[in-house]
Amino acid sequence: VTRGAGQNSSYYGKIEDIVISQEYVTPAGIIKSDEFPRNATGPSIDQIMMGSEGTFGILTHVTLRIFRYMPGNRQRFSFVFKDWQSGVNAAREVMQGEFGYPSVFRLSDPEETSVAFNMYGVAGTPIESLLNARGYKEGSRVLMLGFTDGEKHFGKNIKRQIKKIARQYGGMYTTGLVTKGWEHGRFTDPYLREDMGDYGLMIDTLECAVNWDNFMPVYEGVRAFCKSRPNTICMTHMSHFYPQGVNLYFIFEAKMSEIDEYLAYQSGIMDNIQKYGAAMSHHHGIGKMTAPWLEAQIGKNQMDIYRALKKHFDPDNIMNPGGTLGLDLPEHLKRDLISKKD
Repeated sequence: VTRGAGQNSSYYGKIEDIVISQEYVTPAGIIKSDEFPRNATGPSIDQIMMGSEGTFGILTHVTLRIFRYMPGNRQRFSFVFKDWQSGVNAAREVMQGEFGYPSVFRLSDPEETSVAFNMYGVAGTPIESLLNARGYKEGSRVLMLGFTDGEKHFGKNIKRQIKKIARQYGGMYTTGLVTKGWEHGRFTDPYLREDMGDYGLMIDTLECAVNWDNFMPVYEGVRAFCKSRPNTICMTHMSHFYPQGVNLYFIFEAKMSEIDEYLAYQSGIMDNIQKYGAAMSHHHGIGKMTAPWLEAQIGKNQMDIYRALKKHFDPDNIMNPGGTLGLDLPEHLKRDLISKKD
């Protein structure tokens, strides 16, 4: 219902690629789609309902695509590049190489790479010593990691092709051990956020979708705003990849205890995401937090389609009071369209 994505989406797809059919209970009655792999029977009911976030109805049943689980075939890899642009160029070529996609694929910017080296057990090891000796400098180097899934030879070929591309852009292979270090805390590290909050340290995330041609303006513009606040950490990575673009993920950390200060900072980040031409959400959904920016991004005519659907499914406006798509948001709370940077 939020059009979300898992960490393995670069190969398996986001939820809209995995859903076969759904059933919803709505004030207008039961809405149910057919269980066909594909059809051409008009606009997709599934696509209309996904992303509605409870505004149209309640999801009661869903049929999903399933895949063979073959963990023994997994091929882990990691590389370090001397700079962010080299890593970005390599990642783009991997996704446009037509040889298949890695399942998990991540590229961390220099600030996040510094933290990752400590969290994933790289700092102080012979790997780091070798990187330093070869000119992969702290503060500019970036980490790429991931793994493949699927049939054994398919996975091996993908890893081989990624190695070839990484070498072309100056990437140094740093083994699959780094990826195992990331896997160890991939689902538990986010829980630190709640504990750190008890000590006045705010940790939060915002993410957006960008095309390759405006990737750098979005990265540099949003990050510049994040770092405009003194003594603030801003770690950035790419975590969901496509031939046409990527998800850009910002993790910001700062000493902050007042809610108004946090909300102003968060709004400023989202203003800049919109200003530089990115989608307001890639997989976190809209929610009440992002709703004020939605109409400015998609346009009034498109928003009117949502309003018409809402009127059909829920004429008395009883589903998800307050609306998570900004459908009943007061005009004074809507963010105006922020001009995109020339």
